[in-house]
Amino acid sequence: MDAKDIIKLNNEKRELLSEVNKEYYEDMLSYIRLSTNKSEQQTEEVLLELLEHLLEADRNGQTAKEVFGEDLKAYCNELISEIPGEKTSKNVSFIAFLILDLASIILIFQGVIGFGLYYFFGLGNNYFSIPIGSGLLIVVINMILLAVTIMIIIRWLKNSSFKEKKTKKWVEFLQVWLICTAYIGLSVCIFIITPDFGRTINIHSLTIIIIGVALYIVKVIINNKYRITK
Repeated sequence: MDAKDIIKLNNEKRELLSEVNKEYYEDMLSYIRLSTNKSEQQTEEVLLELLEHLLEADRNGQTAKEVFGEDLKAYCNELISEIPGEKTSKNVSFIAFLILDLASIILIFQGVIGFGLYYFFGLGNNYFSIPIGSGLLIVVINMILLAVTIMIIIRWLKNSSFKEKKTKKWVEFLQVWLICTAYIGLSVCIFIITPDFGRTINIHSLTIIIIGVALYIVKVIINNKYRITK
């Protein structure tokens, strides 16, 4: 089975667990999935095998700690060390897909806002002036900043696993929201303080929208064909 099919099967079977084992398993699942640069296929196969063991444990009246040991985190670390790394080509494909997705959203958003402000309120300019040099620099810095932000969120989520006292969902949401807000704020600051340099090109707002929509369609086609996120 493909990794995405295993995930669907896992989601269905997980509902059969007892409340106690389901809580233990979801901690293990989150911790293992959040391990970076590991083969998705192998990871999901390991998680499904763990689930099968726990379903059997439920039938025998046992808990996850009775089956895997008291230190579930240490047990997960052992499993993670045995999972092979993801192929470089797959990592590159996934990063390229994320960049394509992000670019389509930004272009559509900027194009629609610029078009709307100019035609409905007479504000701004119907053309976007983009200095190529500073534009590329801003993109590179923002990609690095995004990668750092994602790593911070992943590390925080991993550290929240296996805690006796669980953080309330609204508190978790607020913490992630603050991290994302900080990222957006820094991105805006970088855009404002970066001086313009390099050749400037002018692009009509409708052209921006068309490019954004085209990139979005390409993204959807690629996702449907290669099942990158589903």
